[in-house]
Amino acid sequence: MRRPARTLARIRDLARKIDDAASAQRRAQAELSGVRTALSETQAELRELRASLPAREELDAAILKGTLDATRRIRAAVEKEIKHTFRQLEALQNLNAMLPTTEVLPASRGWAASPDLLLVLIDQVITGRPSLIVECGSGASTLWLALAIRRFGIDARVVALDHDPVFADKTRDFLVRHGVGDLAEVRDAPLENFTLGGETYAWYTRAAWEDLTGIDLLFVDGPPEATGHQARYPALPLLNEALSPAAVVILDDLVVPDMQKVLRLWLDAYPDFGSETLTLEKQAAVLRRGPLKALP
Repeated sequence: MRRPARTLARIRDLARKIDDAASAQRRAQAELSGVRTALSETQAELRELRASLPAREELDAAILKGTLDATRRIRAAVEKEIKHTFRQLEALQNLNAMLPTTEVLPASRGWAASPDLLLVLIDQVITGRPSLIVECGSGASTLWLALAIRRFGIDARVVALDHDPVFADKTRDFLVRHGVGDLAEVRDAPLENFTLGGETYAWYTRAAWEDLTGIDLLFVDGPPEATGHQARYPALPLLNEALSPAAVVILDDLVVPDMQKVLRLWLDAYPDFGSETLTLEKQAAVLRRGPLKALP
């Protein structure tokens, strides 16, 4: 009876081993399948990487080209600014040589007139010897014009209109410090609306300029563009009758499209005026009736 029992136990033990072997085989097959899947995915990624290499090379080339182009533009801009600055330093040196002073001078460039334009204005004062100079806007130019009048003994005066009382006071302080307060006057001129040709413009109040006649030099450097569309257009329509027959009109900031529009409107409305554009830092236009004389 013992032998059959041992045989049955062996059979059961062998069956367990067969089951364990089968389970192990299934696990091995599953692991092998996972390895094969991972290998397949890796191979696919490798193929994608190979396919993307030319595109990446093109991207790198594009980035490099963009960097080089930007570098060239920056270099050109820096070189241009250096040339502009050198020209302004030359003009400022000439101004200081012609009109030496021991007092502090107001800043130029930026919002203020640049030295190259100031040099044009001073040359116009010396050669044209105007009796009445009117400025739309006050600042560095007001002082330099007054200094030129004093230095060259010209029988003239400057009247500057300014809508900003704080800025007007600063200009008056500079005039007093330099001892030319008797040669230049800054008038407070808040903006009011004028209707010209069916358009409404904000410009200096009439009370500030209606007494002016015989203007020989009109320098239009205000109001600022931010005060309204074609902010400087009213200058010629409103002061045209007050200009002397040989008056010179100078319009600053032609680098601003709005000022270019003002110049075109003036020339269309007043065909008796000729115009010359000066290649200055901010560009300017010189207008006068009849043929223009050469200006620096």
